[in-house]
Amino acid sequence: MIRTHTPLLETQQITGDIRHAKGCFLNSGASGILEILPSGDVIKSPWPGQNGVESRKELSTENKIYCKLGPHSRLVRTIDWNSYDCSLTMEYMPQGDLQSFLLKNPTVTETQRLRWAKEAAEGLQLLHDADVLHCDVNPKNFLLDTNLGLKIADFGGSSLEGSKPAACSGQRFSIPDKDWLDPPTVQDDLFALGTTIYFIMTGQLPFPELREDKVEENYRNRRFPDISEITCGRLIEECWKLQITSAQHIYTSLQSMT
Repeated sequence: MIRTHTPLLETQQITGDIRHAKGCFLNSGASGILEILPSGDVIKSPWPGQNGVESRKELSTENKIYCKLGPHSRLVRTIDWNSYDCSLTMEYMPQGDLQSFLLKNPTVTETQRLRWAKEAAEGLQLLHDADVLHCDVNPKNFLLDTNLGLKIADFGGSSLEGSKPAACSGQRFSIPDKDWLDPPTVQDDLFALGTTIYFIMTGQLPFPELREDKVEENYRNRRFPDISEITCGRLIEECWKLQITSAQHIYTSLQSMT
């Protein structure tokens, strides 16, 4: 369960455009700044200044999603929600994000890669069951724990119960000719999951030698990377061709391969 508290004014960490560090800087993203606390946990705080309003909204959305989902092995454990400055404290994921890990460790076994693909599908289905659309499924938004277990993460830009998302997928993770004025769909997440699994299995994104506009052109003409040598290649292709209706189907199919 997430603890909540409202600190006294004198303990405020952000004043105007000046921000005081809460710990050692770890990373930053659209929704906020990540720092490692003396306790070893990670705190995600909103940006100060003009970006603060949207940043606080996104962190509030992220907290609501974690509260709705509850504890799960495919989620980072949340520790504290500070309603005063909209900061979220979570457990530290020592192995970092999946994309960085795979780029640094290209010799990861196929067995491990299939396990991650299955866990990615499991995490995404968990969100969809709770009426949450991630809206930015990609290898950077999956984190690894000490035992290399996969956790789906970064819900600040997600859609909760039909709300307007603050995030969208990059070109290689997006259905071609997507009208960004349309609300996000499960199919958008599943297409992005297909690209994510392709990266997990191959260690590279589709058409790494091409600009994004050329990638979109290939997608539009239904030209996708060769998946014939990938164990779960057919599932990836079905995601790209919009033939998959749920992440659960991917999870169940991958279970028989691991």
